[in-house]
Amino acid sequence: MTTCYTLLLGGVLLLFVVRCRAELGDSLAERVRAEKAAEREWWRARKAEQPEDLSPAQRARWLAAAQAAYEVERGAGRLSGTRSAVVVPALRDELAERGWLARTWRPVPAGHRSRKARPWGTTDRRWTARVALDIPDDLGQVLARGCHWSSAPHIKALQRWYGRHGEAHRGTHRGGRVWRGLGPSNAELAERDRLQAAIVTTGMVLRAAICRALDIDPVPNV
Repeated sequence: MTTCYTLLLGGVLLLFVVRCRAELGDSLAERVRAEKAAEREWWRARKAEQPEDLSPAQRARWLAAAQAAYEVERGAGRLSGTRSAVVVPALRDELAERGWLARTWRPVPAGHRSRKARPWGTTDRRWTARVALDIPDDLGQVLARGCHWSSAPHIKALQRWYGRHGEAHRGTHRGGRVWRGLGPSNAELAERDRLQAAIVTTGMVLRAAICRALDIDPVPNV
């Protein structure tokens, strides 16, 4: 099945491993189990239609036609028996909604880890599960480039912030405490938080796509 999916999507896939809440990973696994069951039923129905007494050449042609029909169903999203088959259509919608598919993105500069690491300045959340997804190269490049370039100005501004205030002030002036003129003010810390929140990671977008595919509220999951 994996080979068929690779051919259907054009042959070049990028592997993304996204961290997420265990509940989200479990929900995706449950959806994939249901989709795999639907695929098995589809193949049982096709095999029941196979004529008897076919010659080897005729049987090969019949199987090829059945495989082609299967790939059409996969491409249309009517059969989705893998994690990637479930998530990729939702990822395409997610990227389109962000306006990223309509743009021409420059490549991510050499030396920048773009697909497997968090950008500089993002907060570290303790996700408890991992989901591996094979993403078509065209979407994977848009995902990586869109995250990098849309986040770049916010990362630069955040670096300037830390250049002014230092990194020792992380988490200070919280819980209603009053600023007494030492270190960054509450307003300046709020600006830091705003800049951090504006940074978009591939994990954020992929988790949003998983939630979209499963019709789950993205707020606690992204």
